[in-house]
Amino acid sequence: MNIFVLSCLLFLGYSIPVSFKEQCQCSKFAKETSCLEQANCIWSDQICKERSCSQYYIKEKCNAVSHCSWNISTCTQFTKCSDYYMNDPYDCYKIGNQDINLFCMPTENGNDCKDYELAPCGNFQDDCVGFQTQWNLCYWYNDTCNVVDIRYCDTLINEELCFIFGEGLGCQWKDNKCQMITCSDFTSESTCILQRQNFIEDGPLLCMWDGAKCVEAKDVSHLDYSNCLVNSFYNYIWDSAKGVCVACKDYTPPQTDTP
Repeated sequence: MNIFVLSCLLFLGYSIPVSFKEQCQCSKFAKETSCLEQANCIWSDQICKERSCSQYYIKEKCNAVSHCSWNISTCTQFTKCSDYYMNDPYDCYKIGNQDINLFCMPTENGNDCKDYELAPCGNFQDDCVGFQTQWNLCYWYNDTCNVVDIRYCDTLINEELCFIFGEGLGCQWKDNKCQMITCSDFTSESTCILQRQNFIEDGPLLCMWDGAKCVEAKDVSHLDYSNCLVNSFYNYIWDSAKGVCVACKDYTPPQTDTP
């Protein structure tokens, strides 16, 4: 389980927030081709369905699902850390149940896994390592052991931390500090798509190109059939009958598969 799937939170003006909770469910895809384009969906009995853990056949894709974990050669619903044996002990860090903040680590024996143990930060450089809590990193800086909350851009205290954690957070090192990337920081139409922010607190925002610069989107009218789904963070889907980009939660797929 990748626990560093993060970003930085910002709500500005009248921007359109998008959410993990509002992303399209597999049942919204009425055609086999569009269904199979979704990593978490599978086409079965002429219906698009959510993949079960056992229907992921690649370790990385399995571990990317919050409640699934790879064990030896198969993907299964996560049970408990002690049930897992890893050929590579480091893989213990990749499993768990992200939905309930349960993660694993190797045992002293190496290949068996156990519950992740949180340890307090030490007062000396050699002891200032690891995580004090799930998100609080012990980090030696300016001759002091600092506790850094890795969920937010403005708490990443130097360029190294901003680079290590900030790239996935939507942060940048600018003006000698780690700060959130805003739509205006994108300088070309091809990169002006989504302002990634704090995935934990669930608030990315949409960006759009106004012909000269990248600005925060007021709505999704700038999206079309080719980019409605992806460029809206999978919150909107193209309704071919109406010819508009609509919220997934409001979309009813056609009953029959039409060409």
